[in-house]
Amino acid sequence: MSKLLAKLWSDDCGALIAAEFLFVATILVIGIIVGLANVRDAVNTELSELANAILALSQGYTISGQSGCCAEVQGSQTLDLPGLVPETVCVPNFILSDINQTPCN
Repeated sequence: MSKLLAKLWSDDCGALIAAEFLFVATILVIGIIVGLANVRDAVNTELSELANAILALSQGYTISGQSGCCAEVQGSQTLDLPGLVPETVCVPNFILSDINQTPCN
């Protein structure tokens, strides 16, 4: 049994070199970055849909007034119009500015 383990330990057929490991690792990292970017977009979309669904809930109500026996109580009403979450606006990392300086006289 120890001969077999020694033979397996010293066997170098099919050994990978460092460049191949680096190539495989690079492909995996690029794939993970692209996958996480897609997950980020999907989560943002789902959370926007959830926010819009919550905003669509109506909190409006109406209470009718009462009247009789020479007395009257006014009713109450409120309207809640549904809204939407605004779309995200992408802002560039830098904003070019034009700086004009006038010389002192």
